[in-house]
Amino acid sequence: MPDHNQYHDEPPVAAMQDGGPLISPDLVEKPHSYRYDVVQGFFLQNGPKPKHMEFEDMLERNFGLIDSTPERWNNLRRDVNKLQDEAPEGTLYKVMFLGRHGQGWHNFGANKYGVDPWEDHWTFLNGDGEITWGPDPELTPLGISQARAIQQCWKEQLPCNPPISKEEIRWYVSPLTRTGQTMLESWGELLTGVPEVWEDWREIYGSHTCDKRSSRSYIAERFPSFQIEEGFAEEDELWKADDRETDAHMQMRAQRAMDRLFGENGAKETFISVTSHSAILRNLLAVLHHQPYPLATGEMIPVVVKATRLAPGELGETSTYPVQRVRVD
Repeated sequence: MPDHNQYHDEPPVAAMQDGGPLISPDLVEKPHSYRYDVVQGFFLQNGPKPKHMEFEDMLERNFGLIDSTPERWNNLRRDVNKLQDEAPEGTLYKVMFLGRHGQGWHNFGANKYGVDPWEDHWTFLNGDGEITWGPDPELTPLGISQARAIQQCWKEQLPCNPPISKEEIRWYVSPLTRTGQTMLESWGELLTGVPEVWEDWREIYGSHTCDKRSSRSYIAERFPSFQIEEGFAEEDELWKADDRETDAHMQMRAQRAMDRLFGENGAKETFISVTSHSAILRNLLAVLHHQPYPLATGEMIPVVVKATRLAPGELGETSTYPVQRVRVD
């Protein structure tokens, strides 16, 4: 068996169902257009306590909303609108629902073989003759049920008027099949708008076959209700067998996606749904200055985000980060 030990993801969160250890990557990306911060006091997950409840318990707690009254969602609207109304020019607020896809066959494979054998060997293959996890694996039956648990929770919230109508919320999704499936299964008939596919929301890319996406044509055929962003390549030009993306590079594109979302031509809606992956969401939370919060498969974390536009002298230079060269033999 080839020795890929020195090329492990550190930590290997992408394949871990529990989201990995309660640590956050170092924040190495400087702000481009905005500085992002999390507003505490609305959701349990945002702190100040570290992650201390299973997501199943959060589902019983209205996705972690601290306000448990029947008016809880209307109160959230009111409070966020008040923050926005009182904010100085250049400061914006949005509420983001950040969801990790349900269990995929690559997660199943990592559980089957264990993290180290997976990172050493199996993740570079497409399967083991019994199951297939690459490229671009689908959800397992468990993964589908995890996503449907989100949908059921939203339906239970309907009497309390959650902000999920197409007039209030905008949906975004990674281009990988497991996130497209999760988007559809976690919203169902509640999905009344058009989800937008952005390349920047995809998982850490390179070397691991599960992180190679399908073609644009396949995505358009498989998910005809999705809108694919302009400039989206037909084939996956980002994934390379002997490269592995770094945290620094993921933070760059997380920052880029957020700047696009909050910018002049971005979403006008206050409420945002993003269906994505563990490693990119881990780095997005670092960009948001959120406490460490590993997302298990199928888990969603709500975040109230404050974006502060920076003056030209405060901006960091947008760097081009190298990817990590990986030997595949």
